Amino acid sequence: MNALAAPTDLPPLPGGLVEHGQRRRDWAFHPLTGVLELALAEAADDAQDTPGAVTAVLSQALARLAGEPPRPHRVAALCLADRQFLMRQLAQHLDEDPGAPTPQWLSSRCPACGAHFDFALDLAALPVTEAGPGYPWAELAGEDGVTRRFRLPVGADLSELARQPDDTVEAWLLQRLAESPDTLPLGEPAQIGAWAARVEAALDAIAPALVLQVQAACPECGTAHAVDLDPYGALRHRPDTLLLQVHRLAWHYHWSEAEILALPRPRRLRYLQLIDQARGLSA
Repeated sequence: MNALAAPTDLPPLPGGLVEHGQRRRDWAFHPLTGVLELALAEAADDAQDTPGAVTAVLSQALARLAGEPPRPHRVAALCLADRQFLMRQLAQHLDEDPGAPTPQWLSSRCPACGAHFDFALDLAALPVTEAGPGYPWAELAGEDGVTRRFRLPVGADLSELARQPDDTVEAWLLQRLAESPDTLPLGEPAQIGAWAARVEAALDAIAPALVLQVQAACPECGTAHAVDLDPYGALRHRPDTLLLQVHRLAWHYHWSEAEILALPRPRRLRYLQLIDQARGLSA
């Protein structure tokens, strides 16, 4: 199989990359090994901000992105929904038993009676809104009769946005997203705010999106309320369980850390099962 061939059993990116006049939506992760799990945790820890962490982690985790290798500048060129989509897919990829996916358990507190409760949610079943016509560009006619084009923000924009002074954010972002920033008639704050609102509405009309909030009913009083979903949960994946597994395998088989980390996760877990069976802890 060609190293850049697109798997047919993976859902496509809701947006995708437009390069050389072609929009590509295929992607694939590397097989999960201990080496990759540690690399992901280190990449998340070393990043200066969340957008940087997402770019670093996905650059490590992806084997393929839009038909080519996932170089960091290409990952940073993904729109927000694509990055959230891939991070949610990565969280499922990092699941302890990826061969038998189970719903994720979430916790909430009822705003009516104050009860704390857990509920199950199948993330894979949540709908995804795909990009609209013209993606990643939206056209907007100005009062001066000039039609201008603005593109959706991408990961690189989000990293830079966090470094801008609060009083210049709107103007900076408008110029950053405009195809021809020199033609923007930006003056007073009210004018900048009006442009920002119109551009945001135009981009929302073509932007892909994930479900980031669900309704949950309290089992005590029955009150339904909104629960926010964190699309970046994979950034908090810690290697503690992996290191304990390395310790157990090294203790019983006397393999080196490098040898154990290089094992595909299913094989690593199978060896741990065999250890438990030999000790009479499992069937």
